[in-house]
Amino acid sequence: MTKDYRNFEGLRVAILLTFISGFIDAYTFITQGGRFASMQTGNLLYMMIKFADGHFKEAFSFLIPIIFFILGQSFYYFFRKWVILKNFRWHKLSTYALFVLLLIIAIFSPLLPSIFTIAGLAFFASIQLSTFKRVRGYAYTNTMMTGNIKNASYLLLKGNVEKNEQIKKQALYIIAAIIAFMIGVLLATIMCHYLIENSLYFLLLPMFALIYLVSKEEKAL
Repeated sequence: MTKDYRNFEGLRVAILLTFISGFIDAYTFITQGGRFASMQTGNLLYMMIKFADGHFKEAFSFLIPIIFFILGQSFYYFFRKWVILKNFRWHKLSTYALFVLLLIIAIFSPLLPSIFTIAGLAFFASIQLSTFKRVRGYAYTNTMMTGNIKNASYLLLKGNVEKNEQIKKQALYIIAAIIAFMIGVLLATIMCHYLIENSLYFLLLPMFALIYLVSKEEKAL
C-alpha cells in the first residue's frame, strides 16, 4: 500500500510536535511567571486580569509572548517565501531552523533575563504551528488543544454513529496528539522541579527525532 500523505504529516511527527508543545507551555508556565509560549488566549486572559487589578507591569509581561508570536508569523511568511523561491524543501529547512532556535534558547536561557526565554519560545511556537498543520491528511493543531478536543469528540461520535472507520481513525489520530501533549506537560512539570531552565535541553531529543523523520522522506524523493 502507498500512503496518501507526506512524512511531515505522519502520526509520529504529530506526536512529537504536540509533545514538544506541551512540554514548552508547561515549562514557560512554571519558569516564566505563568506565561505561555503558544497559548496566547491564556496570555491575553492573564494580561487583562492583571491590568484590571492594577498590576500594570505584570500585565505588560504577558504582552511579550504575544508580540513575539506575531513576529514569528512574519518570519514564517518571509522565510517560507524565500525557501520556495529557492526551490528548497520547506518542512525540512523549517525543522532545522526550529532545532537551531531551540538550541540557542536552551544555551542562553540560564544566562539571560526571562524576556529572552519567553520571547524565543513564543517565536519558536509560532513557526512550529504554521509549519505543521495536518496529520495523515487531516487538519489539527500541534500547540493549543481546544480545537483538537472539539474535533476529536465530534469525529469520534460521527464515526461511530455513521459506522465510518475512516472518520474514527481520524479522531484517534487527533486523540493520540492530545495524549502526547499531556505527556509533554507531565514530563516538563517533573523535570522543572529538578533541572529548572536546563530542562529545555531534553527537548533536543524529540527535535532530533523530528529531523530524522522529515529528512527521511527527503532522501527517498
